[in-house]
Amino acid sequence: MKYAKGQNSDNSSTEIPLLDNQNMPLVALFDTTKLNEVLRAAIKKTVEDTMNEMIPRIKQAVIDDIGYEPGREKERPAFTASLTSHKNLAGYEVVIFDKIWLNMGGAYDNDTGVFTAPKTGLYSISTTVMSYTNSNLHCDLWKNNEKLVRAFGTKYSTGTLNVVVALKKSDTVYVKHIGHWFGIHFWRSKVDIFWIPNYRVNL
Repeated sequence: MKYAKGQNSDNSSTEIPLLDNQNMPLVALFDTTKLNEVLRAAIKKTVEDTMNEMIPRIKQAVIDDIGYEPGREKERPAFTASLTSHKNLAGYEVVIFDKIWLNMGGAYDNDTGVFTAPKTGLYSISTTVMSYTNSNLHCDLWKNNEKLVRAFGTKYSTGTLNVVVALKKSDTVYVKHIGHWFGIHFWRSKVDIFWIPNYRVNL
């Protein structure tokens, strides 16, 4: 059986064998131009839909991995603050770190020295205090009304504490001096708190 060849230079025709009523072989040319256009449009739409579905998931995976997305600082609470002067502290006085270097989410109040958790999760907390001249210094880290850990320093030495704490939204964290009136040196006294992403805490 022989077939006629299409004449289109763009190969947009297809040979289809036919039989006439005499059972003699015939050849019909079927124009596939429209079909090709439909197929191209369908493939393009499928690819676009797939990419539109994948891009948000890829973006979220990157955000979850690095724990930060520009423009969403309120969802990544963190702060660093230090003292700007020598202070004499009364017994059980909250230490106010008045110089704020970073306060993402605005959770730290430098008027009260209290950090209020804006969201439930795990938080890393680090505090370093330094005593002044011949003083001894004792400071406790508090969560709400619960004492957690203590830092101790004597005669220009530093005391440091590092903890990871599970906080509920609106829990408060602060550093409180204990004992009698003692001096605290500002150059080496600071506090850092930041939220640890990708951990869900059921409290």
